[in-house]
Amino acid sequence: MTADTPGPSSQTALPDWAAQSKPVEDVRIDIAFIIEPSFYYGPSSNITAGQWERLREPLYQPAIPGAAQGFVLSADCIGHEDELCSHYRDVLAKATRHGKDPARGPHFWNRPVVHAPGRFLLSFPWHDRFSEGRAFIESLTAGTPGEVFSDYEQGWFLDLRLHDGTLYLRDDDPDEGETFHNLCFAYEPVRAQVESVLARVETLIARLAREFGRDYWTNGN
Repeated sequence: MTADTPGPSSQTALPDWAAQSKPVEDVRIDIAFIIEPSFYYGPSSNITAGQWERLREPLYQPAIPGAAQGFVLSADCIGHEDELCSHYRDVLAKATRHGKDPARGPHFWNRPVVHAPGRFLLSFPWHDRFSEGRAFIESLTAGTPGEVFSDYEQGWFLDLRLHDGTLYLRDDDPDEGETFHNLCFAYEPVRAQVESVLARVETLIARLAREFGRDYWTNGN
């Protein structure tokens, strides 16, 4: 080890913000599927505020918990797959009617979430496809102390660290100096969810892809 090489303790040392992390329990991970309330069929450029608000048709809203707030968790879709299919079928029908590419826009977006029911929900605002969500969820399996995952996109920064069996998570807007979440929680219960969450989401997307003849959710191709 040279004088310029950090030792193990410095590589895994917690950042200063971890001293203020709030402990939470019953933390869960999942993938959230975005549910748009309406389909915009107007021009794709030089859009006026009036066009953006007016040139829309309502979309079928699935009878799945959370849909009214703009997303549904994969865990809540179990047993309600037909409802989710009905929503996407309406998206595709309206895209065809108006000559729009259904893959453009937010209708097939999905993103990882970290949440504790009734207490907090942290989503990844710049993740749009399951390929990105899978990368985050798989990062939780290594169990190596230090940085587990980080992401910086357009005014949003997420930092996730593992230290002594505890995950420390912070997301903020570094440009504005605003912290959204600063939390800590047990690692093992989260890692134990990884396999089942990935299997559940992959099964759900496979069902959707069979239904519509194309996978709009994994890579957006």
